[in-house]
Amino acid sequence: MSGNKFRGYYRLFFITLATIMAWLSVTLLGLWPGKNRYKLRLKVRKLWSRSFVFFLNYKLEMRGTVPMDRNYLFVGNHRSSLDPFVCLGYLEANPVSRADVRNYPFLGKGAELSGIIFLNKESKSSRSATKEAIAKAFQEGKSIMIYPEGKTNAKPLTSTFQKGSFDIAAELGIPVVPFAIEYKSTDDYWDHSITMAEHYFRYLAKPRTYVRLSVGQPFTGDTAFTLLRQSQQWVNDEIVRLRADWGGLKPEELSA
Repeated sequence: MSGNKFRGYYRLFFITLATIMAWLSVTLLGLWPGKNRYKLRLKVRKLWSRSFVFFLNYKLEMRGTVPMDRNYLFVGNHRSSLDPFVCLGYLEANPVSRADVRNYPFLGKGAELSGIIFLNKESKSSRSATKEAIAKAFQEGKSIMIYPEGKTNAKPLTSTFQKGSFDIAAELGIPVVPFAIEYKSTDDYWDHSITMAEHYFRYLAKPRTYVRLSVGQPFTGDTAFTLLRQSQQWVNDEIVRLRADWGGLKPEELSA
């Protein structure tokens, strides 16, 4: 993965500036009268996310149509720590994020104000609070976005999907919309062999990144297992399709 430090630092400057402006915007929207503050904050977050795609020179190809007629549970695979910036530029939903993001300057507070739900996986009380927050968001007519693998995955296909969010969707009758994200270069996957800071800076410094985001049709089901199984199968099948003209996957990778 080629890049240079100068490119990385000037991109970091503009991304930081965009983050501060987004934080200021969602904070000021707290003073806005009426009930439309949430929708306005979503629009700010969408613009902010797309600014990342622009500044990092992502060459993004969208496939499928994002349903907007009601609230959904959006679930997909997780390749890079920057996946959310791509996904939130197109999916209007409250994502579930790692708890430490809350501590990031400007980004953390802006994320909280725009509806992002924070999860500390090591805390039982945090996991319970997260489930309650997801259920409350659904009951308020809001959508949720989650990566059910739990962390980024550099394997050819998805790792085990966690069932928690599917339980809530099945109980409340919320349809599930699967999505798949893929990068042309597998070097863009974060396999946790380097720190997150190093992973971020590689993206900042490289010339361009080719990425595809594909959104499927909604699934409905009576049980969490049905929703999970259908979603994971769709995501795995879509990964194969997305990579078909990028060298494809080997037979042994398909059965891994």
